Amino acid sequence: MGDELALPSPAAMAGFGEAQLVEGGIEAIVQREDTEYKSAVVVAKRFPRDEAAAYTAIIKACKRPGMAEKARYAFPRGNKTVTGPSVALAREMARAWGNVRYGLRVVSLDDEQVHIRGYAVDLETNTYVEFEDRFARLVQRKDGNRTIWVSPDERDLRELVNRRGAICVRNALLQVLPSDVTEDAEREAAETVRKAAQGELKQDRAAAIRRLALAFDAIGVNTAMLERRLAHGLDLVTVEETTELRAILTSITEGNSRRQDHFEFDAPRDSGVSEVDARLEAEAPVEPAKPKKQAKPETAGLL
Repeated sequence: MGDELALPSPAAMAGFGEAQLVEGGIEAIVQREDTEYKSAVVVAKRFPRDEAAAYTAIIKACKRPGMAEKARYAFPRGNKTVTGPSVALAREMARAWGNVRYGLRVVSLDDEQVHIRGYAVDLETNTYVEFEDRFARLVQRKDGNRTIWVSPDERDLRELVNRRGAICVRNALLQVLPSDVTEDAEREAAETVRKAAQGELKQDRAAAIRRLALAFDAIGVNTAMLERRLAHGLDLVTVEETTELRAILTSITEGNSRRQDHFEFDAPRDSGVSEVDARLEAEAPVEPAKPKKQAKPETAGLL
């Protein structure tokens, strides 16, 4: 018919060899996915993407401050800072680019190790990319003044797999999506963050600083740690510093780096957000006090 492409075997994408397929559940899953992929390819061939419209949608998305703040990550490596497009940006680009499927598979899971595979496929060009990761089934926990590795419970394991898997999916998507479009999206997102920090976009700068402080506090980085890195008060943060802090926040939440890679942890662990509020309110213009009305003198008994 000419509409179908030679997609990778769903069994191979799931991490199963054909000889490993057994009767029942796994075989039914593979058959269902095979049918879904063939249907998706037919739809993609009949309704190909409009690249100009897709590019416009991606750049438009990067003009939104909420999206732009999550579009880039940054972490230290030696004496340099490594930056790049985030998981959030890769997923948003895939959504706008269209006819792209991606996902995460758990290839194997035992008491000691987890093996996962992130993949992305362009249904129009038959471009398929996958990235794998193998890691110990352990999570870090604080035990007094030291950090230990312990076996995760069900929720911790799910979060660990999703965090490591998101990086695999991002890397696969960035191999499928056009690199020049990704670079343009990064530049547009950085420009949006700069404009927001300078107050060129309609938003409250004080509220933006509070949201940034609260976002870091949620991952255990208090205001004292932020100010130690900046070497000044958070209320004096510059445009460049705001952009850097946003990238660092994204890097930590996506698992590209750890908090201790960016901040010192010997400061008190209170949030300090109220202190920022007090400073910001102190800088706000104070309206002059209205003169009090003088009470009329009482005349009773004087006549």
